[in-house]
Formats: sequence, C-alpha cells, structure tokens
Amino acid sequence: MVLLTVFCWWFLKSVFYIGSLTTSCWIMGGVLFLLFGIALCLAMLLIKNKAILFGAMGLASVLFFIFFNDEPFYYLIVLILLVLAFITATRKIKREEEVQVSLNFWRIWKRGLPIFLTALILVISMVYYFSPEPKKFQQKEVYISRSNFNLILKPLEDLISERLPQGIPSLDAEAIKSLSSEQINDLQNQYSVEVKKGDTIRDVLYKLVNFQLNSATGPYKKFIPFGLAVGLFITLKIVSILYVAIVIMLSWLFLKLLIMFKFARFEKVQKEVETVVL
Repeated sequence: MVLLTVFCWWFLKSVFYIGSLTTSCWIMGGVLFLLFGIALCLAMLLIKNKAILFGAMGLASVLFFIFFNDEPFYYLIVLILLVLAFITATRKIKREEEVQVSLNFWRIWKRGLPIFLTALILVISMVYYFSPEPKKFQQKEVYISRSNFNLILKPLEDLISERLPQGIPSLDAEAIKSLSSEQINDLQNQYSVEVKKGDTIRDVLYKLVNFQLNSATGPYKKFIPFGLAVGLFITLKIVSILYVAIVIMLSWLFLKLLIMFKFARFEKVQKEVETVVL
C-alpha cells in the first residue's frame, strides 16, 4: 500500500509539473491508481493491527513531501484530513464486516472507500492548484473564437444594425470608409482596437468585444486557479463513482485469489446479538 501510494504521488508530479505524458504513461497511471485502490480495500479489511495499518498510511502521507514541498502548510492540512479519512473509512469497513452475518463485500467496502477517495481527490485538487498549469491562465488573454462570436451575433444582427450610428449602413460595411478618423483614433487609443484596411464593422465589433472581455476578467484572473481546482475536484468526484465500482469488483477478485492460494481464509465465528423480549 505504501509503495503504490508513492507511485501515485510520483504520477501526480509527472502530470501536473512535467506534463506531455505519452499514452503508455497515462495507461500506467490508471493501472497504478486501480492497484492502489485494491491495496487500500484489502488492507482496510484484512489487516487487524491498527498500528501497522494507520502507521502505513501515515508513512505514505509523509513521503508525499518528497514530491511536493512548495506549500508545506496547506499540504499538511489536506494530508491530515487524508489520514483522518483513512481512519474513518477503515473503522466503517470493519464495523460493517462485524455486523454482517453473511459477508457482502460490496456493502463492506462501499461504506468506507468513498470517504477516503473524497479526501484523496481534495489532495489531488490542492496539488493541481499549486502547480504551474493553472497560473498560466492568469497570464493569458481570454478570447471568444470568431465562429462562436458569429454564432452569438447572428440572432442580434437586425437589432444591432438598427442602432448603428448614422453613416454606417450595415455590419458588413468597410470600417475605414464608415468611421471618421476621430472614431478610429478613439478605438486605437481607448480600446487598443486597430482598424485595418478591409476590416468591416463586424470585425471591429469582434475586436472590441474581446477587449471588453479581457478588461472585465482582468481583476478576477487571480481566481482562475481556484475555479479550475474546484472544477477538477467535481470532475474527479463524478469519475470516482465508476472508480469505486471497478475497484471493489477487482478487490473481490483479488480476495478470491488470496483465498484460493491459502493466503486468506473464511472463518465462521459466533456473535452475540442484542434483542428485546417480553
């Protein structure tokens, strides 16, 4: 479990800090996370010694700082939450195992695995938030593509054409011939919109809209990394629904193999049950 956790930390480092991974790397990463989930399920169910189990997760969390140490305070907070989630998930799984008469592994693992995954997704989102990629969006200008602009403008063309200043016949009129030199200079000085030869009023409007869009989003660009991290958290949380189902199924198959090769076995134990009588 510790070894697979370290491999997962390494994979996150490769994804968010190195990038440009090949298809084989992504496949290997997917396999690693599946094996990691299987190891977690088997460990939380089969290992009875709490010191070994919780100590292993604590060690795996400490090894996280080998790969990510740029924001130790925030990482420490989410890793503490990860360990607490692991302890909570383990207790729920073991409690569910104790109360069942005939073991239903889907119900057992489903009680705890999603709790731990939520904390793990929080760690992944935090790693992404502090990685270089989201910060690039703060430096880039935001543009509406010309095709999307034309699509949005189409139903509004008649309304805009009716409100064009006098002397401008339509949106397809040549801008240099339709605008005065003063208007052209104002566009250049106030809005950084350069009117070139052959540009139509539609082209000038497109440039003006993009300028206004960047002017409006400028003060909020610092929130873009946070929004992207939240989006990643929500996306991974949705994907985790399928991940949980696959991991539980594979964990059940691995457990069957452990039993087949005598590494584990079923035991029947007597349990006292509380009831009410007259």
